[in-house]
Amino acid sequence: MAGGHHPAGDRANTANLFLKGAPVALAVIALSAFASTASATEDGTTHYPVGVNTVADGYTPMPGTLELYNYSVGHWSNTLANNSGNETIPGFSNSGAVDALRVMYTFAKPIGPFHYTMGGVLQFSYNHLDVGRESDSATNLGDLDFQNYLSYVSPGHKLFMYFGLDTYMPTGRYNKNHLVNPGKNYWSFDPSINVTYHVNDKLALNSVVYAEFNTKNSATHYQSGNSVDTDFAANYRPFVHESEDSFAQHLGFGIGGYFLKQYTDDEIDGQTVGPDGHRAQAFGIGPQVIYYTKFGGFALKYQHDLAVRNRAASDTVWFQFAVPLLGSFRHVGTE
Repeated sequence: MAGGHHPAGDRANTANLFLKGAPVALAVIALSAFASTASATEDGTTHYPVGVNTVADGYTPMPGTLELYNYSVGHWSNTLANNSGNETIPGFSNSGAVDALRVMYTFAKPIGPFHYTMGGVLQFSYNHLDVGRESDSATNLGDLDFQNYLSYVSPGHKLFMYFGLDTYMPTGRYNKNHLVNPGKNYWSFDPSINVTYHVNDKLALNSVVYAEFNTKNSATHYQSGNSVDTDFAANYRPFVHESEDSFAQHLGFGIGGYFLKQYTDDEIDGQTVGPDGHRAQAFGIGPQVIYYTKFGGFALKYQHDLAVRNRAASDTVWFQFAVPLLGSFRHVGTE
């Protein structure tokens, strides 16, 4: 709903705005298999807040419009899964909240059939982690995300899409000796494509594909593996033909989620971490309720994690909204 990625990634994570799977840096401290490298482990987290893009994925602000997006997330987890999907640390517990502000501006002058949109995301997070007898909390700003996109709308206004690059910068606070860190201390580069297709005036299908390429953490020499995430949703407006004065006319209901797959190994000083490369995987899904307005809308979402490997299995609640600050108060139409 917000127009595109985030703001807010994986979901709520110590290191990231919405890092799904919650920040669990150093969470494997109790695992003998990782005893020598525990202080460096990112443990399956990503910069991109997986599961965030499940409403109006292909939309950017109207040409000449500056728009504000806000993403508020609460997450909790009691399971840190290993490569077989089993709990690795009895007594593991992680919870937190994130609020991310995202601004996007679409330039009025077209570039052929496209429009150029630029934006940025600033996140503020709280996270608490318990690992055995160890405990830590952190509240601070996370890593900044700078966004550049080209958008396209089909002549019949059935297809909305944009593609481009998110650049995550290591601006958040980081200390390799802490269990919880608001920042990750490495760069990530995330090319993506974001699509909304209106099957008819009631049903809209949404999907985004994000690839994430990471640099090395200079403090720990830990190299997080690269990954691909797909967010998806089907949203339905059953009362769209009623009067605009009707509350029900603005309501939408949907099912949304994500699938994350890490396809290269985690490494420390060029050596594979563990026997399996500590490759993360997760599938999340859940219901969502949307209220559409003439200029944007609001969304309340719940997602539950399944098929988790090498990361925390979480439950997440999202509240998202979008409003224009300057420019066109567009009518969102059927989405």
